[in-house]
Amino acid sequence: MIGVSRRWGHAAAAVLSVVYLVPLIWIILTSLKSDDQISGAPNALAFRPTLEIFGDVLDAGGSAILTSLRIAVATTALVLVTGVPAAYALARIASPAWRRFVTLMMGALLVLQMVPQPMAVIPLFSILAGWDLVGRWPGVVLADVSLLLPFAILLLRPFVLSIPGVLYEAAELDGTSAWQRFRYVVLPLSANGIATVGTIVFILTWGEFIYATTLLTEDLPVSGLLAQQINLYSVSWNRMMALAVLTSIPLLVVFLIAQRRLVQGLSVGAVK
Repeated sequence: MIGVSRRWGHAAAAVLSVVYLVPLIWIILTSLKSDDQISGAPNALAFRPTLEIFGDVLDAGGSAILTSLRIAVATTALVLVTGVPAAYALARIASPAWRRFVTLMMGALLVLQMVPQPMAVIPLFSILAGWDLVGRWPGVVLADVSLLLPFAILLLRPFVLSIPGVLYEAAELDGTSAWQRFRYVVLPLSANGIATVGTIVFILTWGEFIYATTLLTEDLPVSGLLAQQINLYSVSWNRMMALAVLTSIPLLVVFLIAQRRLVQGLSVGAVK
């Protein structure tokens, strides 16, 4: 029975590998084709590869990649700086009145995650216009923080709850303040959770499209530049795929750096 289950598992893994690898291979092959090859035989597997398109994309999309990097790094930093203390406060204060407040707060955070993102564009645009942040990347950062902060708090709270209470009691007996307990107990023991949430927030921000294209008129991020490869009469497939390959590299680097902590963090969040 175990052997049959193992064979089914291997078969499922093989099917999933094909499902994910075929589009990836097609993206890479398309990015290596010239304009003539795309117009003549777009689906041909035998062709002479060229890196000319990557040079064109780097010239046109270098600023877009830098804009996306600034937005993603700033958003991730702000979400973690505000989300980790918020998760600590929601998890550790244990008075009856506070528990009722936390219940209402968590319900409100869940409701916020259900609100469609386009519904928030108009009020956010009005607020950011009053602060003279429309058309500037810091405005997109604030919009992304408002979108992802509730999600981050919901993910971070179980990691704080997983810390044994005796550690807080021992630190309190040693005469530490609330800030010192947060710094020397919560932060080290929640490192996997912080890395997990930071990685997810970075990935989501990197590919965010609605706020980026609505609040920015110039210096669009990579999501906006990808959309510009499609016009009314044609699609620049090779440039779109080359840009997709280039913009996937930062995500791959972030994932490889945080891979170990990401796996451990997701396993903790799955059982808490």
